[in-house]
Amino acid sequence: MEIEPQKFMPLMAAPPVVLVSTLYGEVPNLAPFGMIMPISSNPPMLAVGIKDSRDTFANIQEVGEFVVGLPGPEIAGQVNITAKPFPRGTSEFEQAGLTPEKSRAVRPFRIKECQTNLECRLAWAKEAGDHYVVVGEVVAASVQDEVWCTRTRDDLNPIYHLGGGLYARRGPKLEREP
Repeated sequence: MEIEPQKFMPLMAAPPVVLVSTLYGEVPNLAPFGMIMPISSNPPMLAVGIKDSRDTFANIQEVGEFVVGLPGPEIAGQVNITAKPFPRGTSEFEQAGLTPEKSRAVRPFRIKECQTNLECRLAWAKEAGDHYVVVGEVVAASVQDEVWCTRTRDDLNPIYHLGGGLYARRGPKLEREP
């Protein structure tokens, strides 16, 4: 069966949804993204696909730093709230009831409820179709103790965005969020 090239995305294994934390002045910003991948281990770097119309993109360009958090299924509803189009200068942390934690190496906050947090400094951004590939060097990393205790990826329990406020995870089905 042939399909239109623009419809290839469902054919790929979905990467996990991440929350990207940035700053707008002193206001913490938070938004979910599903285009993410590690691209280098030395130095440690990761890439996020972000539209240039998003506040997150502007904040990263202005501050040069961001944090990538890996949420688990227990906060899928709160992740969904952060996707709403709030006015610039609104804290999605507050709107979603998530907790900003001081980062070790960058100004934007870590997300306390996330399983992992990767603190990044902007390395570069390059236009790629309707998104930008934003690459950050990971300068500090943290993981929840219960996730790290056995040191296996199986302890991570990421969520995957299926569209329309619907998320998936390994194991039992997640309920549709309002």
